[in-house]
Amino acid sequence: MDSDHSTDPGAAEGARHGIARSPEWPRVEHAHLQSQPQCAACGASGRGLQVHHVFPFHYCVALGRPDLELDPRNLITLCESEQGEAGDNHHLLIGHLDDFRSSNLDVETDATATFHGMAAAAIRADPRWKQKEAARLPPLDRMSDADKAAFQARMNERFPR
Repeated sequence: MDSDHSTDPGAAEGARHGIARSPEWPRVEHAHLQSQPQCAACGASGRGLQVHHVFPFHYCVALGRPDLELDPRNLITLCESEQGEAGDNHHLLIGHLDDFRSSNLDVETDATATFHGMAAAAIRADPRWKQKEAARLPPLDRMSDADKAAFQARMNERFPR
């Protein structure tokens, strides 16, 4: 079971987006999968489950909240199909809005309510998903100072220290 962004072809082992994972990540990832062993969007279990960060860990680290990499409140289980294999890939579609450089900060609601039980084709055709995809979170290196401040405020409001 690889962790978040496992299909990111440029990601170095143990680091994502140029930021190394905490040495505690494998333990936290394993514990999370033990407590939430099914995809929140479809109920799939077994191979292909990913532990997704609601607020991407590299954003958290860069913006002063490295604790959120390991915080269970910031984690959700989503299924991910291997590249070239059939599957709903809720990790990519709901967790990242079809772009591993971004993230869906509403992933919990979207996985458990808005798009719950929907197949990939139905999600992609849904006008609500298309609207979210068009307005998705910009990559960290493309965020303005105002974007970063708004992100920090939302992160700190959602997950107080």
